[in-house]
Amino acid sequence: MNLTSIKTRLEEQSIHFSNDRLHDCDTIIGFEKKAPWRWLGIKLNTFIIISDYGDKELTVEDLENHLDASTAYAQLHSEVWHKGLDLSAVIVILLSSKISKEAIEFCLKRKSRKKRPGFIVPAMINTKISKPYYFKMRPLFARRYYDHLENLIESLK
Repeated sequence: MNLTSIKTRLEEQSIHFSNDRLHDCDTIIGFEKKAPWRWLGIKLNTFIIISDYGDKELTVEDLENHLDASTAYAQLHSEVWHKGLDLSAVIVILLSSKISKEAIEFCLKRKSRKKRPGFIVPAMINTKISKPYYFKMRPLFARRYYDHLENLIESLK
């Protein structure tokens, strides 16, 4: 698995994306807009930020730093971050062939960060075995969207 295969998967799902660099890593940034509650006019605007760390071992600190940088990027490049009833999500997916046990635990136990009016979801994929690590718990304020987010992460592995 690499960024090229992920780009193909994003294209198959009709998700718009661009190439960039965050924290000295090649990065793909996708954007998706869904309207699960059409009758209310609420949309879920999702940034999908995927960075490839190659063979570098991922740590909790790497993930925390990337979450902050990704949130800042999404807020800077989004016209929809603060619009009406729309909800914004940032999914941060880090790719590496080596992931520390602490970082895996962090992803599995961590609830998403609430960032008004949205939330940030951390995830990692071990590129050696194509295994994703992401939330086990679903916070109440975003529970409606987590099936969609989980399917999105799984579709990229």
